[in-house]
Amino acid sequence: MAKKGKKQLSKKTIIGLAAAGVLLVGGVGTVGWMNHQSQEQTVTPTTYTYSEVKEGTIASSTLLSGTVKALSEQYVYYDSTKGENFTYNVAVGDQVVPGQQLVQYDATAAQQAYDQAVRSLNKIGREITFLKTYGVQASTVTSTDSETGETSSETVEPSASQIATYNNQLQELNDSYANAQIEVDKAQAALNKTVILSDVQGTVVEINHNVSPTSQTTQTLVHITSEGQLQVIGNLTEYEMANAKVGQEVKIKSKVYPNEEWTGKIAEISNYPTTDSSADSNAAAGSTATTTASYPYKIDITSALGSLRQGSAVSVEVVNQKTSLLVPLTSIVTEDDKSYVFVYDTKTTKVKKTEVTLGSADGTSQEIVSGLAAGDKVITVGDYVLQDGQSVEDVKSENGSDESSQAETTQATEATTKAPESTEAEVTNAQ
Repeated sequence: MAKKGKKQLSKKTIIGLAAAGVLLVGGVGTVGWMNHQSQEQTVTPTTYTYSEVKEGTIASSTLLSGTVKALSEQYVYYDSTKGENFTYNVAVGDQVVPGQQLVQYDATAAQQAYDQAVRSLNKIGREITFLKTYGVQASTVTSTDSETGETSSETVEPSASQIATYNNQLQELNDSYANAQIEVDKAQAALNKTVILSDVQGTVVEINHNVSPTSQTTQTLVHITSEGQLQVIGNLTEYEMANAKVGQEVKIKSKVYPNEEWTGKIAEISNYPTTDSSADSNAAAGSTATTTASYPYKIDITSALGSLRQGSAVSVEVVNQKTSLLVPLTSIVTEDDKSYVFVYDTKTTKVKKTEVTLGSADGTSQEIVSGLAAGDKVITVGDYVLQDGQSVEDVKSENGSDESSQAETTQATEATTKAPESTEAEVTNAQ
């Protein structure tokens, strides 16, 4: 029985397999080359930048809202309890000073009451004067001697009973006089209330000639304001009070005039809070609203007023005056809820991973509470994740100087300086 021979591959099949092998080898080589190129790109040396730790201030993050008001201002409101008839003693545009009369209510009844009280007081005063003059006196008794016919006079002092009666009458009159004086004072106060005086120095800007005695709303009679002197008033929350103090400088801005800015100083912060009336109303109605306390403040404007006007709504930035150590925000590295920076040593070209305690921050700078000193150099720019003690080759300061080259020059200089010493030592040892 004949044996079957192995099936031989055709020439076409062999050529196909060879071509496939070539393509496979080429593909593997291409992938390897691409990976090599990627690694070369990854290991491209990084240029690091450092910044020197300096003292400075963080831009304030305390922003307040306020309203521009006159520095001195007074409103006089209609008071129906003083009568319906009144007259104005000033006109719009008049300049007034403190104590100047503005409005006179009808004082007829008040004047009559005052005159009557004064007459009663004066009457009692006259009675006191009369009693002191003639109330109790020593009496003179005249007698004639029956034998000689001579007349003699004898002074008799008041009795104890007469003196007691006199003192009692005088005390009663004094009490009546004191009561009459109280009535005079009351009548004087009522009479004074019919006259409304100015409390401030300024200009009359409003006079109301259309007052309705039957109206239930508040009606302004006279409005006085100081011209050319403005202030900002508003309210602080208890959290904002922590960053605002009397005498602190502020920057004032208005949305209406975005290209203008004014300066000022906090002149007053009330120690007594006011409460949100709406919150109080909700609480009274049985709701669970939280009452918010606010503290009124006043700011004196120290710059030229420019376009600023009374009634303008403004924003107030409290200027931070606290000086502290600052580093760029980009220098901070956070790991496991802790903050670090890499301090660069220009002599050794190595970095030290240093834990720091952070304070406030603004858009560019971070306050350092502890961990650094002024003059330290911290890495701010670089692509690699640095390690403690790592030596970095290409480091530049923010001003553009190359510290790595300076460090190399310094090391070379030190080596050159030490070379002769080692040579002398070798010579000595040879001898």
